[in-house]
Amino acid sequence: MFVRLPPSKLALLLVALLGLSACRDARLPATELDIEISHVAGAAPLVPGSEITTPAGESLKVTRLQYYLSNLRLLRPDGSGWTPTHDPKTADGYWLVDLAKPDSQHFVINGAPAGEYSGIELLIGVDSARNGAGAQTGALDPALGMFWTWATGYIHFKLEGHSPASTERDQAVALHLGGEGVQRSVFLSFAPKPLRLAPDLRSTVHLHADLDGLLGGETPLSFAKTALVMQAAEGKAVAARLPAFLKLDHLHHEPRATSGH
Repeated sequence: MFVRLPPSKLALLLVALLGLSACRDARLPATELDIEISHVAGAAPLVPGSEITTPAGESLKVTRLQYYLSNLRLLRPDGSGWTPTHDPKTADGYWLVDLAKPDSQHFVINGAPAGEYSGIELLIGVDSARNGAGAQTGALDPALGMFWTWATGYIHFKLEGHSPASTERDQAVALHLGGEGVQRSVFLSFAPKPLRLAPDLRSTVHLHADLDGLLGGETPLSFAKTALVMQAAEGKAVAARLPAFLKLDHLHHEPRATSGH
């Protein structure tokens, strides 16, 4: 039997239904993806002041390691992808990772569609559009020491230290990969198991930033030959090594606490 409700009671019923919907939404928040980065040199942890032996067999005392990550994209098994949207007036989506600042080695991506993902893409560096846009704010603030005021462009990757193999003053090593044409895109597969994103999961992608990967390869970089890089043109050969710098260590998924009603 059809019952006609008075307008006042119908309005109350609609408010109650909307309340239930909001309650369900509170229990099912947006997805959350943590990106965590650990710095290593091969199997050894890397911290400021670490003394390592490079793949070329040379000693290096690391005093500074900084680099930009940007243009994050998650790839699905069917080949499609998802890229977070950011306000172009801000530096959101550009992360300056600093070996000396643990807080910079972790960031959170919110709002990706729930589902399974087969890999992640990242740009090591600042993309061309923002690299040529002049001095900016936030993570792109020139005061952070990653901007070439004399050449108009960002230093995408910076490694500094000292090595007995270097013929520079004070045995200095300074690899400043900046300007246009040295940014490098990195794709990391999640195989054999996918990354799962869901509102009730806290999912983490743990990356290793491996200095041995950068300095090694078929022809290890020697500081006896290349200890000082300060120009975009001379940095391109070193930049070709950047994709080997980032590696997937592991994924993990944990239940995510939700509020109840």
